[in-house]
Parts: sequence; structure tokens; C-alpha cells
Amino acid sequence: MQDVFRAEAIAADVVERDQRRLSITLSDATGRETAVSLTPEVAAALARIAGEFAQHAEAGDPTPTKMPSGFAIGSGRFEPVVLIRFEDDVPYGLSADHAIRLGRALIAEAKQMTSQPSGLRQ
Repeated sequence: MQDVFRAEAIAADVVERDQRRLSITLSDATGRETAVSLTPEVAAALARIAGEFAQHAEAGDPTPTKMPSGFAIGSGRFEPVVLIRFEDDVPYGLSADHAIRLGRALIAEAKQMTSQPSGLRQ
């Protein structure tokens, strides 16, 4: 039986020249690296499987982060507010100014998060 490579971080990821493969270099806890090259179909399947695993895996310690499975945006019928609803919870009402600030803050945070290699995110 082959030894299992226990990846702890993504050391590098590159879309190959022909744009039809994604190369990912994985690193284990000792710094040993291994590379894989994925077709779009395999990458999509891996993303689905990894997402399901991450959603259902036990992290050990309880985490206070609530991960909604869906959201909706709308506007108030009788009040001048932007409504944000997560799952089936009661919606939050924001003034237009607060909604704009929230949207900009979400975009800025998402850009900063995705610009870091996933192994370095804390």
C-alpha cells in the first residue's frame, strides 16, 4: 500500500499555459512537497468533495462561526431599508449608506482573503 501524503498547505497554484489544467503544489508538515495537475472536470469534482468535507468535518474545538447555506437581498416595502436575510432567519434592515459600507467592506475583505495563499490564512 502506498504511503498517504498528508497535505497541510497549498504551497503554489498555477493555471497551466494551455488553460486546461490546474497545477497545485501541496506541502506537508515537514515541508515535503508534491504536485498534482488537474483537468477542469477533476478540479470541479475535487472542489465539490472538499467543500462537502470542510462543511461536515469535525474541527475538534467548537467554532462560533455560523456558515449560512443561503442568503437573500431585498428592500423594505414600508421603510427605506435594504434587507439582508440569511437562510430562514428574520431579515436585517440597513440604511442605504450602511448597506453600501457593508458591501464595500465585504468586497475588500474577500479580495484580501483570496490574495493570500490558503496555507497562510489564519
